[in-house]
Amino acid sequence: MKIDVSKLIYTKENAFEETLSFDPEKFVCHPPLLEVKKVDVVAKVNRYEQFIYVDLNLNADVILQCSYTLKPFESKIKGQEELHFASYAEEGDDDIIIYKGNSIELDKYIFDVLSASIPLSPKAPNAKLPKSGKDYRVLSLDEFEKERANKVDHRFDALDSLEFDD
Repeated sequence: MKIDVSKLIYTKENAFEETLSFDPEKFVCHPPLLEVKKVDVVAKVNRYEQFIYVDLNLNADVILQCSYTLKPFESKIKGQEELHFASYAEEGDDDIIIYKGNSIELDKYIFDVLSASIPLSPKAPNAKLPKSGKDYRVLSLDEFEKERANKVDHRFDALDSLEFDD
């Protein structure tokens, strides 16, 4: 998605809608994101002087890796982000993205918003936590934390039987 800065109307909201598909060579997916099928993007753009404010809203059809079964499954992801662009910025303006020329290419930012909107541990519908087996146990995070808090280190138990001269 590309925004032509010279065609933006000052102080009026400019809306752009586009359906994107990402080139897997240029936009590499990392688990749990396995594939981006399509992304519907609505960009609301406002221009004030040198500043351009872009409000991105996305709805994406993706393939994710289930954190329980490690199998791929289809999912829908929603994302929202506000971006601030300027042709130049003062020192300390960390949230401003500098653009050069007369256009702003948003694909990289859209992919970043999509990537940030993916749950850390996606679970496929009806996926069950695997059962424990020989030489391994499967614990939920809560069970692990509870077990860890109650764990006693017996390496220093021999020190309890020592007597010291006073």
